[in-house]
Amino acid sequence: MHPQLKMKTLPTLLASLLAVSCSIQAANWSALRGSDGTAVSSESEFPLSWSAKENIAWKTTLPGKGTSSPVVHGNLIFVTTQLENEDLMTLSFDLKTGRPIWEKKMGNGRLPTHDFHNMATPTPVTDGKHVWVFFGTGDLVCLTTSGEEVWRRNLRTEYADYNTNHGMGNSPLLHDGSLYIACMHQGPSYLLALNAATGKILWKKDRNLEAREEGNDSYSTPIVVEVNGHDQIVLSGAEHLNAYDPITGKEIWRVGDLQVPHPYGRTIAGPTAGEGKVITVASGFRNQGFLVGVTPAHEGDSAVIDHDWKQKRYSPDCPTPVIYGGKVFTIRDDGMASCIDIKTGNAHWQERLFAENVKVSPVAANGYIYFTTGRANTKVLKASETFEIVATNELNEETLSTPALSSGNIIIRTFESLYCIR
Repeated sequence: MHPQLKMKTLPTLLASLLAVSCSIQAANWSALRGSDGTAVSSESEFPLSWSAKENIAWKTTLPGKGTSSPVVHGNLIFVTTQLENEDLMTLSFDLKTGRPIWEKKMGNGRLPTHDFHNMATPTPVTDGKHVWVFFGTGDLVCLTTSGEEVWRRNLRTEYADYNTNHGMGNSPLLHDGSLYIACMHQGPSYLLALNAATGKILWKKDRNLEAREEGNDSYSTPIVVEVNGHDQIVLSGAEHLNAYDPITGKEIWRVGDLQVPHPYGRTIAGPTAGEGKVITVASGFRNQGFLVGVTPAHEGDSAVIDHDWKQKRYSPDCPTPVIYGGKVFTIRDDGMASCIDIKTGNAHWQERLFAENVKVSPVAANGYIYFTTGRANTKVLKASETFEIVATNELNEETLSTPALSSGNIIIRTFESLYCIR
């Protein structure tokens, strides 16, 4: 976890209202956008420059295709994929060498999706002893990190068939022994909590919030935020941002009025949090959405709160923003990157960073922001109020996956390969 987010252990931040919880070692990147969901690493020894021939520690070919992001715990990498015969697979690799360790079939099948992705879109989560994988078919499986199956469920057959325009893409969240999974679509929508060890359902919270048509679809992943010493599960989708009690599922607060002026109001980017704010995106399709900053409410305060600021010009659609050093860094799908003051929502800069499509969320470490395109080409910028590119790196392979940062390694998953940059 980035030092500025560790409210519990840094005296200078004890007055802060909110920090993102993290109980996993900082060197691990064990879930989507890192172990704490902030996309920020506290490590300092990551490369800034690479190419297909430079600073590549190893490269391994991946079978099939998937857009899930790699996760790392210790010396193990986990990733999911779908083969041409529609088999759903979980793969494990050695972090140091890239050597394949095991692969397991999790199921088979395909539901309608956008051409960009398939059933291997949700990112796994691990605690170093187990790994939980979720697929767009509704298959949810718990494995040991050696590949042995512990339990499985299929949420689609247990609750309701999926009715999304583009397929299911929500990734699971692991927190304090519980697994949280959101299902937000044009059918019965919900947030589900399970016992991570057994798969037993702990609670199920209805999320039918009367959004407009495709506005009910959401591909975002819940995060954990800490407000006055109490954890909250925060989730965006269906034109709302909501916080829930992790033990009971009771709603603590909500922000509404996240409708957009177009019929494609689905939420793709997830919420992120830090430095006293929760940041979320209202569908930025064709730059018609907006970005909001919210101060989360305490338990027992007013259940309906308003956003602190709203910005339309700087809103992405697919990439989730990253909070770093008092600033929010965003990139629109058209390649326009921005640096925004987290307290006011005012922009320090907005610049054209790429002339190619961007669906990948940025990550941050050691004073730098890593922006990656759909061609796995990365520009590294100083995390500064002044726009400054320090490196331009090209791999030129298709990707929709967020890189993982762990133990000095940058792991990039493309449609074809898994790269380790060191």
